[in-house]
Amino acid sequence: MDMVDMADMMEIDGEDLCRARDVIRRGRTVLVRTPPAGDEPSRPWRWPRNVAESIGDCAVVPLSALTGSDFQPYPLIAGPAETILFLCASADPLPPEPFPYKTAALRTNYREFRGLWLSSERSPVLKFFEDGQVVRYFYEIGTLLGRMHSDNFLHGDAHIGNWGVSTQQGGVVIGDNNLAVLFCSPSPAQCATDIYPLLRGLEPADWWDFRRGYVTAWPAGQRSIDQIQLSDSTGWATAFRSRDFAGCIDLVDLQLESETDEALRVMLLANRVLAMGCCGRHEEAARLSARCTELSAVHSPHATRNVTALLKGILLMLQGDHPAAAHALGGIFPRPEQVVLRLSAKDAQLPLINL
Repeated sequence: MDMVDMADMMEIDGEDLCRARDVIRRGRTVLVRTPPAGDEPSRPWRWPRNVAESIGDCAVVPLSALTGSDFQPYPLIAGPAETILFLCASADPLPPEPFPYKTAALRTNYREFRGLWLSSERSPVLKFFEDGQVVRYFYEIGTLLGRMHSDNFLHGDAHIGNWGVSTQQGGVVIGDNNLAVLFCSPSPAQCATDIYPLLRGLEPADWWDFRRGYVTAWPAGQRSIDQIQLSDSTGWATAFRSRDFAGCIDLVDLQLESETDEALRVMLLANRVLAMGCCGRHEEAARLSARCTELSAVHSPHATRNVTALLKGILLMLQGDHPAAAHALGGIFPRPEQVVLRLSAKDAQLPLINL
């Protein structure tokens, strides 16, 4: 086929769809030679959606639809949407509907909702219904959605109106959905995007209850929460929490390579400062901290005072100067000595900085 450089395609089997994600993210195309187990091309309401969404953030088209030969669902070409759209536009005849099939767009920036997680309102939320039921509503929604994601399902339309309470089942149930059944684990970005429709219907206490339920049901789902709260697209927050500070620095740098949101870049650099301090790179951390203050004054002035004090205080604490650390933190905490004592304890978890 003249229009497709087959030599540049990575060939994979249908059981290896997750591997295609990194390849496509780097701008290459993938030839899926065989269907994954359980795929049903004969059911148009499931195919090619389920196989395409299993990869995520791509477009797909069968090879046969580009060659003009008798239609066969496999081999299937998957790649960046613009690449597949070009291939389809160049084909003669044009591929049949629904090709090129494009997956749901992934959302990566949730900063418009940051009031949900920067609030201190974190009490459990009970919801009372006319039939007398008392339900920890948003916690249970989080539990259900966490279980769905852990079982490789995406809800597809998780806004607040698509959840209900069943007297028979004694709790929250799933209402209308646009379910996608994946053949591998969803990515953190896919899960975060699946949660997104729900955010507009939440108050801060609702979010924290949802978050507790979600991570309790699926601990690995913390990566999805980090994608939402920290815009973490590479896993640097997980590395930080697991004390892999060198790995955290590398993952922050990886995200910085493509990050264009200046306020988010300030936040990434601030957490890089913490990781550098934890690695004992105190002089470098101090220089980058000063740079963070300068950038924050321009791109996130509302947070400059707190970020500057927090970075200074924690860096001093990591160097063992607890009195100076408490003095630096005195402008943002009412009892800074207790904060320093708690954060300097063995195995204490340092806080990540969120703006």
